[in-house]
Amino acid sequence: MHALRLNPTTKSVVPFNVKEQSVGEPSVQLASCLGVLVRRNIPLTHKDWRLVPQQAKVNIWKIFEQRFIVPEYYQEYYFGKMGKYLKEARSRKATLVLDAYDKLQGEEREKKLAQLMPTSMTVSEWEKFVKRVNSTEFRVNRIKIQEVRSKYTTPHTRIREGYARREVQIQQVLKTTEPIDRADLWVNGHQHTDGRDPKPVVQEAFKKIEEAKSNHGSDGGESSVTNDLLTKALGEDKGVRLKGMGYGVTRKKIASNSHYKLIIKECQETCRAMNDRLVMLEERSSKCVCDEVSHSHRASPVARNNQASTRRVVPCTTNASTTHTTTPVSRPNEVKVPEKFTACKLLSWYKDGEVVADAEICETDPAKEIHGMPIGFGAYTVCVLTTHVMNAHVYKQTSEFKYVADAVASVISWPKDRIVY
Repeated sequence: MHALRLNPTTKSVVPFNVKEQSVGEPSVQLASCLGVLVRRNIPLTHKDWRLVPQQAKVNIWKIFEQRFIVPEYYQEYYFGKMGKYLKEARSRKATLVLDAYDKLQGEEREKKLAQLMPTSMTVSEWEKFVKRVNSTEFRVNRIKIQEVRSKYTTPHTRIREGYARREVQIQQVLKTTEPIDRADLWVNGHQHTDGRDPKPVVQEAFKKIEEAKSNHGSDGGESSVTNDLLTKALGEDKGVRLKGMGYGVTRKKIASNSHYKLIIKECQETCRAMNDRLVMLEERSSKCVCDEVSHSHRASPVARNNQASTRRVVPCTTNASTTHTTTPVSRPNEVKVPEKFTACKLLSWYKDGEVVADAEICETDPAKEIHGMPIGFGAYTVCVLTTHVMNAHVYKQTSEFKYVADAVASVISWPKDRIVY
């Protein structure tokens, strides 16, 4: 199946929103892949996901990690999603089994049941599952659940898209990163994409939301999700889930997250500003001066400092004499660009003369990106092989790497003039 193409040239990074929900196209592909893996590897005889062996869950996690990049701390979140997919697969298979029992007889029924047996189950497990599904107790519970579901008259019409992914799409259309109002998101999620009118009960809900806006203002007079426009219009949900928030979002989770949203936003803005300033400084440093004296990367930091004190600096103009013309903007103190996979040593970028790690060159093109940002003229990307100083900071911190020791066997950027060969 297309969902199980697990060996692409590049892995897909799955983004998450502030509510810890996966969003974007990779999350859709991941959901499809995860559903297939659960159906193929977990027998339907498990009545409760908590009874599934932990190793079986971990094995599925390892498989889809070959195709997607997901932080390790989201493992429990996706284990919960696996349980949901197993429950859906069990429900769909039970429906087909009951149809076979109710509509077919004798040999024809047995043949149909044999065709329905999943590849993840043995014959004995399948017979046990079929016997339980056809029991009186199971049929009675099934009817009760169907009655409960029939009372929910306003399901969203975006099928697998969900509220979280829809919110991202609306933000992209509006070119904003601000959260979309829950009431507006709910209305959007209950409109048919083909232009059909929604069900009468949904239209009535639309009217209640408009009335709530007119009576309480656009924000409902409350910032709390337990007393906003959507709650005023549709009534308070008696369960722990929140209407219009998507799978797995509860009041407790919203309450804990709301305290940190402002702090997270401020940190993100600060990081963006620092990255922009760093790129600007790198560009300025590469364009401001040209050096007439050749500079070897093999020189020690002390030798480079002595050489820097005696060489003449010439303004970078069209009349300046230099032998380095490989690019419109070049730094003549670099004799030549090293080949990829060249062994090197990384010097501390804030302590003179300290060797912090052994590495090898990965990329030298300043236009290439790493961690979502161009490498720039002042750095190369390197693969860290071994580290000598455990608490040495990386050149550009990310959510994954703070110290060079964290980046062993990974690729990071490093200043050109702090690399020796």
